[in-house]
Amino acid sequence: MADNKKRRRLGAIVVLIGAILLIVAAFIPWYAWSQKATIEGASITGTYNFYPGLPSSNGTIQTTYSCSGLPSGFPCPSGTSTSYNNLPANNTGQIAESGFFILIVGFILGFIGAIMGLMSGGNPRRAAPAIALALIAMILGIVAVGMFAGLLPGAVAKDTPGHTGSGPWSTFFGSGNTTYHGIPASSNWGPAIGWYLTIGAFVVLLIGLLILLMARKDMAEPMPAAAPAPTTGAPPATPPPSS
Repeated sequence: MADNKKRRRLGAIVVLIGAILLIVAAFIPWYAWSQKATIEGASITGTYNFYPGLPSSNGTIQTTYSCSGLPSGFPCPSGTSTSYNNLPANNTGQIAESGFFILIVGFILGFIGAIMGLMSGGNPRRAAPAIALALIAMILGIVAVGMFAGLLPGAVAKDTPGHTGSGPWSTFFGSGNTTYHGIPASSNWGPAIGWYLTIGAFVVLLIGLLILLMARKDMAEPMPAAAPAPTTGAPPATPPPSS
């Protein structure tokens, strides 16, 4: 019984870690699209970083630049911050919004499940709600990952109706050649750390769920051995009555 109680506590802690990973993933980039232009030894790389969040929230799309070999007097462009609505990228923003709320709900359910698991104590029946909530949180995490991978290219294609060649509108990740203001450039696109972190959260939640499932019932205590029935000696023989 004590071992299963410890397992339930361990499983709840693992579920809590998975829930925390979900909420962290909701506030870091999920996708990146970079373009590197090189001319006469000078290069500029601009990267769009796409975050989950409300389409109207500023900062859900952040652009960073890195430069090398620029002539004196030509500073590297400074980064920018905008929203999906301002870009405009309304279709992409809808996916970012859906993923954001899925992650938030997954975190809340996973957190509550972890607390219930920690409070289950010596009563294995109290762990049943924790198992159910951890399962739902795990499912929501992988749904967010699959939805982003499956729907993002189509959304980007709608937001960039004049696109040509390969890009985030054609595949979820890849690379190719393009032009940037008439300058040849290479392009790379694909999932960022938030997307991968959510996969990690799914794995952690799965491990916590399995631990809780293995400890969902306490081992039955062995029944005490029945005491042997007392043996009664045979009554002494009585002699037959004399005639």
